[in-house]
Amino acid sequence: MPSFLRNPADEAVVYALGPRDGFTSPLSNGLKPACQALVFDQDGFQLTESHEQTVRSLAKEMVSEKRSRLIIAGYAPPNLPEDHARALSDRRALAVRQRLIELGVEAANLQTVGFGNDFSPSGPSSGVVVIYKQ
Repeated sequence: MPSFLRNPADEAVVYALGPRDGFTSPLSNGLKPACQALVFDQDGFQLTESHEQTVRSLAKEMVSEKRSRLIIAGYAPPNLPEDHARALSDRRALAVRQRLIELGVEAANLQTVGFGNDFSPSGPSSGVVVIYKQ
């Protein structure tokens, strides 16, 4: 866009889920899942034994690479109230992030986002956490 058409106020706008400190939006087509999706019970956010195996494997890979970054995206079922779904998806993503930190992954290399039940029909299953690698 030519500079004379730009509104200077637009440059101060920060878009949710936009690029930030080396992270790109999980809505970007360029991101690929780093591992299989972590499937949760309807209202659960605690990591299970099968989650643990996946997260341990990913943490080992992350610690050896040192330069990789992850976006941890939580989703919730569509039948929940919007506020509850958003909080649940945040808790799911944060639980995964916390476990990765405990396993030695640098906190600065992890970003979380909770989509709640506000995602496109082409998005992942509603009761999951998807970990994207950059």
